[in-house]
Amino acid sequence: MLQIPARRSFLKMVGAGLASIGLQKLNGQSNPEIPTSEKEIPSKSFVDFLRKYGDDHKPGMIYRDGQDFRTWQRAFRRKLESLRGNIPDRVKPEMEILETTELSDHIRLLIHFPVTKFSELIAYLLIPKNIKKSEKRAGIIALHGHHSHGIETICGIRKTDYPPYALQAVRSGYIVLAPAWWGWPGRDGHLDRVGDRDKCNTIQMAASMYGINVLDLHIQDGQAAIDVLCSHADVDTKKIGCIGNSYGGRTSMWLTIFDDRIKACVPAGCMNIFRERSLKLSSCAIQYLPGLLQYGDVPELFSLIAPRPMQLQAGEGDNLITASDRDQIRKVVEKAYRLLGAEKNFDYALHSRGHTFAWDLAVPFFRKHFK
Repeated sequence: MLQIPARRSFLKMVGAGLASIGLQKLNGQSNPEIPTSEKEIPSKSFVDFLRKYGDDHKPGMIYRDGQDFRTWQRAFRRKLESLRGNIPDRVKPEMEILETTELSDHIRLLIHFPVTKFSELIAYLLIPKNIKKSEKRAGIIALHGHHSHGIETICGIRKTDYPPYALQAVRSGYIVLAPAWWGWPGRDGHLDRVGDRDKCNTIQMAASMYGINVLDLHIQDGQAAIDVLCSHADVDTKKIGCIGNSYGGRTSMWLTIFDDRIKACVPAGCMNIFRERSLKLSSCAIQYLPGLLQYGDVPELFSLIAPRPMQLQAGEGDNLITASDRDQIRKVVEKAYRLLGAEKNFDYALHSRGHTFAWDLAVPFFRKHFK
């Protein structure tokens, strides 16, 4: 019994000694000095990795001379379908009017309608006042880009120097529906959690954990918007167009690819390629389907729209577009229309206004194809 306290005293003495030695080393009293190096750690670039990987893994479904073009189109579109993520089931888009504003030449309706059982879409529906009884008008889906005010900008509600092309379209006599994308007014209730981060990349990061692509959701939103537009009594469902600039141009491309109800489209400000965007680390994450560059790029995507009428708009001085890529896209797409005997359905409009949408150039295009 007397040995236990003695053992405890011994352990305390040993512990105190070890602690003293450790403190001396921490205070530098017995630590040898660590040699420094004048050389910096070699730094490798992820862009170099992407460039080398891309050079070694070229897209595998580029159209080759001698192939049947329509067969290639069908195969490439099927491949795109396989790249799409989990997409919630659609529900009937029953429209509800939230606000009615009567203007001198048109009526503006703020509307919403369900897309899936998890989401609903906010949109503006613009209707010309001069529609005659039993008259049918062409309808246009107007898609906004990254401009901070979204549909409020393109519908002319927010006065900016950015062209309000949805407003311009309704004043030209079209019935226009402009849906809001996730992250912009009407669908931006989550931005307090985004902070200073990129709002597109942030929601895509979260969605990808569920196997969801935000682009897929926007394509689905656009298709629901077409449903609502076509349900309007005064809309000619055989004359549905789609327009947009920047991200609106990109989504115009995607929506036209996946929905044949669009009979003519004018994508603007989007004649760049994803390969170039990837190497600049500059593309937002909701513009493409994962794995796309294994099979093709933007020239192939636009080629899927042929032979339907399309006007591709590009602006000189657009710092988001590389001229050589723009010219390559034009070359490939012109060939697609030529192979289908539909050269007259493709229009390339190069203007001097930079990264913008030129409605005045779209007017004669739609008049020609929506006679």
